[in-house]
Amino acid sequence: MHPRQPRRTTRRPRRQTCALAMLGAACSMMPLAAAHASGIPFATDRPQTWQFSSDFEGTYDSFGQNIEWNHDSRAFDSHGNQVAGPGTNTFVGLSTFIHYWKVPSLPHVGFNASITVPEIRTQGSQFSASGIGDPLVGGLVWYNPAPATTLGFQAYVQVPIGQDSVSTNTWSFWPSVFYDDWYGHVNVDLLVGGILRGRTLRSGHDDLSPGNTFHLNLRVGYSLSPPDNPFAIPFVGFDYQTSGGTFNQTAFMPVANSASRETAVGIGVLFQFKPNSLPFLHQKMYDQLSIQYQHSVSGRNTTLTNGILVQAWHYW
Repeated sequence: MHPRQPRRTTRRPRRQTCALAMLGAACSMMPLAAAHASGIPFATDRPQTWQFSSDFEGTYDSFGQNIEWNHDSRAFDSHGNQVAGPGTNTFVGLSTFIHYWKVPSLPHVGFNASITVPEIRTQGSQFSASGIGDPLVGGLVWYNPAPATTLGFQAYVQVPIGQDSVSTNTWSFWPSVFYDDWYGHVNVDLLVGGILRGRTLRSGHDDLSPGNTFHLNLRVGYSLSPPDNPFAIPFVGFDYQTSGGTFNQTAFMPVANSASRETAVGIGVLFQFKPNSLPFLHQKMYDQLSIQYQHSVSGRNTTLTNGILVQAWHYW
């Protein structure tokens, strides 16, 4: 749900940075119906996730595939202590298509619209569930106050039409603001947002009002090559989420220990295959691949993040 685009000119701003397209929606959509499920929203972010350039003509598209694996062997209890987790392995795929465009009267502004479809599987000795999850649809708008700087707003709606075993059965709204900039070889990428949830309605079960979520996602990367032609960018990450408790509307009472929070850190590297030199100077296509490892450092009422996240993106 958030991407970037290839620069179409050969001009290089002074303090700048690349003009490469970035990842699209990297939302971490775990089965939110489970009160103790892990998964910080947008944990798949990496450097330049929110870097967009308005230096393009016409329209372009991108497709991304995220693959997340988490080993749910440990959990945080209601006091923040580590205890044995469910022992499952959770796999989430996120398939995203994004379309980008501009309005001629707004030269430093760009737009995109996207759809993300999650594929989910949780497997353990006592439990397993798999299927197509609830899709996320929406888009974003960004503004470039300088060629290397991006500010923007995005909004998505998660539609509860996934398969029963992995659906949230809950309409939700995902608004957030983002910032990306370069400081020499250093890229700073920041997202701050939330998830506003409606009532959970599931036949044969009590009606629930899940708590809302606040999240923060920070990535700091260092380009080993000049920032206007990056290839490998090692990075560190910091992710945080806090979610309010669930209220049982049928029993008219709060669900015990349903409020959660989690802080995780990570390391990774982003590779970019951008044919921006001869003989490919005017070619719009390029690809990106990132891999990162994340681990929780604190939390409450959630399984620990302890997993690998991989992304592959193609722009054309």
